This record gives sequence, structure tokens and C-alpha cells, in this order.
Amino acid sequence: MKFRLLLAAAILVMLASGRGATGKGPFIDWENLSNPVYSRPGWSTKDACMAYRDGWFYVFFSAFYKDDGRERSHVVGVKTRDWKTFSRPLFNWRGEEGGWIGMCSPNLTKVGDLYYLTYNSWGDKFLKPNRLFYAVSKDLEHWEKGKPLARNITWGRRAIDAAVAHANGKYYLVWKEFQTPKAAWSYQMGADGWHRLGEVTPDWFENGELISIDGAWHLLCTAGGLRGVHYPALREMQDSGEKEEHWTQWGEFQKLSVPVEDFNTNEAANAAFLADWRRHDGHFYLIYAGRTEGKSHLGRGNNKLGLARSRDLKNWEVPGGGN
Repeated sequence: MKFRLLLAAAILVMLASGRGATGKGPFIDWENLSNPVYSRPGWSTKDACMAYRDGWFYVFFSAFYKDDGRERSHVVGVKTRDWKTFSRPLFNWRGEEGGWIGMCSPNLTKVGDLYYLTYNSWGDKFLKPNRLFYAVSKDLEHWEKGKPLARNITWGRRAIDAAVAHANGKYYLVWKEFQTPKAAWSYQMGADGWHRLGEVTPDWFENGELISIDGAWHLLCTAGGLRGVHYPALREMQDSGEKEEHWTQWGEFQKLSVPVEDFNTNEAANAAFLADWRRHDGHFYLIYAGRTEGKSHLGRGNNKLGLARSRDLKNWEVPGGGN
């Protein structure tokens, strides 16, 4: 019993000091980091999601840049140990093997020992509207890609920005059909077997992420786009999630206010993704896209990826002591 108490006390000390689970140093060297944490010349990077595994941080995002004579979107994956130096792309998917113009909007979900990366085609080809896909991996580096997602209820209609959760032995899907957020459920991931639940209410949003926080389901999304500047917002489910209809019923938008820095003066935080890494150092982490203009890259602007953290989902700080 005494040993257990001492061990618990040591873990609390590590969390309070920001040290990682190994005790060798901070989980993220926050004071010696600065935003943007990731950018690449000529690329507009946004729609990011991330995961931590075996000492590596994995980041997946949309990369808009000129390729083969025109602007295209690509789904790209990289990894880093310190958020200062990054690997070469682990992959760069454009979808040319399927005759697509590009690929876009990755979102990450872990179910058991599998990781699912959902994404969609990009470019709205004539008579071939954007469709949903997913890839599956056990290690975040090697992926089986290009698997159709919810084909039986979405194909033939413009479908983008998929997010998936697993609960009650079922998969739940939120996506945007044209400009309307929708929800569905299935007993398994895949092309078929999905059942529509209807519109997700209230109001418009995009880039959804389904995340369970302290036993309650939340929907992180991008709000404000039809009325002005995009911003990240968190919405709590209005019930337990045990019934299918609960997945269409979410509370009001709770804006996550990220500090403005030199790299995000025009739009501070678009297409964000939330990671609950409290067990490592007591913080939630938010990765998001910031820009200083909205004209380049077909109106998406010069997006770069920033990182912010919070203990309470209300007060956010950026690397290097900014808040």
C-alpha cells in the first residue's frame, strides 16, 4: 500500500512539472518551442489531426500546392519527437490512381489497436462529386488507403469532412453533405451498412471531430465560416450517446479562443483538432491552421500549423510563454 501511495505521488509530481511518462524530460518542451510548429515553403497546410505513440507525435494534414500544372490538395503525414524537426512525408496522397484531382481533410480515430484516418476526395470533378474514404493502420506509418466510407448513403452526393467515433459497439459518422452536417451509424467501418440519422443541429459547421472527455461525448468543429472568420468550437452531446438519435443532438458552440501571433493575424485558428494528453502532462492540446492572408492557394491563404494547450479548455497558451 505504501509503495502505491508513493507511486501515485510521483505521477502527480511529474504531471505538475510537465514531465513525460518516462520522467526524462517534459512531454513537450513548451518553453523552447514556437509557432508555427509546422510549415513548408509553397504549401498551405490545414485540416490537421495528430496522435502520440511510442515517443513520436504523428501529424496528418491537407497540403495545398501546385502539382502537375494546377493547385491541388494532398493528404500528408509526418512525425516528430520534439515539434521542432519533422520527418519527410510518410505519405503524400493525391488520389490520381482513382482519377481524382486531390485528397483532403484527414481526421484520426483510434478503435482498439487500429487507427482510422478518414478523408475525402477534393476538386468536385464533373459528374464525380467528392466522396468519403478511410485508411487503416496499426502503427500510424503503414496504411491501407483508399477504402470507400459510407458509400451506400453518400455516393452520388457531395460528401466531405468525415469524423468517426466508436461507442456502444457501433461506429458513428459525422460529415458534411454539400453544406449540411449529417450523422449516421453502422456496426462496422466500411463502404456499406450505414444508416442515416439526419441533420446535426443546430447551425452550420465543418471539420468535425468526435471526442469523449471525462465520460461525455463532445463535437469539436469549425464554426463561423458562413458568417465570417472560422474558429474552433466545442459542443457537448445533450445526452449519453447510448441511443442513435443522441448523435445528432449537441449543445451550443463554445468558442476556443487561441492567441493571435504573427503567423495567424488574418484567421487565428481554422480546422482544429483536439487531443486529450492530460495523462502525460495535464494538458489538452489543440493543433490548428493560422494564416496572414486569404487570397493565395485558391482562397485558402498561406496556412501554417500552430499548437496551443489548456488545462481547462477555456484558457489557452501558446509555446514560449504566450497566452
